[in-house]
Amino acid sequence: LTNTSVTGCWFHFCQACYRNIQEIGLMSLYENDPESRHLLRAFMALALLPIEIIPEGYELLKKQIKVSPQAQQLKMFAIYFENEWLNKFKPSTWSVSNSTWRTNNFAEAQNRRFFSRVVQPHPNLWRFIQCLKQEESAISHRMIQTGLGFSSTRPKKSTYAAARKSKQIQKLINLFHSKQRSLIEILMSLAYLVGEPTCRGRKGKKKKNNVSNSNLSHSSASESPARE
Repeated sequence: LTNTSVTGCWFHFCQACYRNIQEIGLMSLYENDPESRHLLRAFMALALLPIEIIPEGYELLKKQIKVSPQAQQLKMFAIYFENEWLNKFKPSTWSVSNSTWRTNNFAEAQNRRFFSRVVQPHPNLWRFIQCLKQEESAISHRMIQTGLGFSSTRPKKSTYAAARKSKQIQKLINLFHSKQRSLIEILMSLAYLVGEPTCRGRKGKKKKNNVSNSNLSHSSASESPARE
């Protein structure tokens, strides 16, 4: 479709980065060294930057690695990131800076809703067309309700959380454009918005992300700025 734009999903981008952290043996460092963990999350936060400044942000993070006590280990991740996310996949394919939806949750939710209507794993053509008609009717009904100012569902808490996160991200980007904060300061602040991965494989357990607004406020010099 000519009017369709294809963008990556920030959640799955972070998951891919996290899987590499596991594969190259940085799990212990990620879990036990807060500074290294925050630096690795800053790489994942690059997707929140405008496309044109992502390469500069990456170079700044490489400099941070060089002065890190764990430079020897962290540089392996930097090499992976450059090969995979700067050379193989260009920033234009995974930057979510200009995206209203940073994840594909809405698409996955729609798929689940439709599959629950179909019920059968392999419906025949007649059943499939019938389900499509039912889904179209339900969506049209909701659109009419919305147009009249009514809503059959209440916004989820996750919707409010995503909106709040968007405001935090935009506030930080504005601080950079107004030259009130340097790019590395912005990246380190955005790293606080990278959520804990939802799965850690068999050997690890999920940890709670203990990031509060006070962390964000401190990291962005009194300016408060995973899965959504």
